[in-house]
Amino acid sequence: MTIGIDLGDVWSHYCTLNEDGEVVGRGRFRTSPSGVEKWFTDLPRVRIAMEAGTHSIWISEQLQELGHEVIVANVRELCAISHSDRKSDQVDAEKLARYARLDPKILRPIAHRTVA
Repeated sequence: MTIGIDLGDVWSHYCTLNEDGEVVGRGRFRTSPSGVEKWFTDLPRVRIAMEAGTHSIWISEQLQELGHEVIVANVRELCAISHSDRKSDQVDAEKLARYARLDPKILRPIAHRTVA
């Protein structure tokens, strides 16, 4: 499975794709350590993609500690998301999931320095 997350200051939206690329879940979670823990602790190891931003540093680290593969996308490489006329949190999350499912290199992943 592959999950795309559109990070927000209060709420973050996610879209989950199965192995065939079908949407099998959508939703949102609080953009907080407890919100991330609640939604992602009991999942089997999955690939998760998100755009680089204010919250991506600590969220990517927390998700990696939970055992997930995390891709932090370089925002400058994502014109299909940032310049889209169909902009919404749900649409952005799905696009991130689809790019990560097909070829993570499209996202031009970045590596954050550690928080500590």
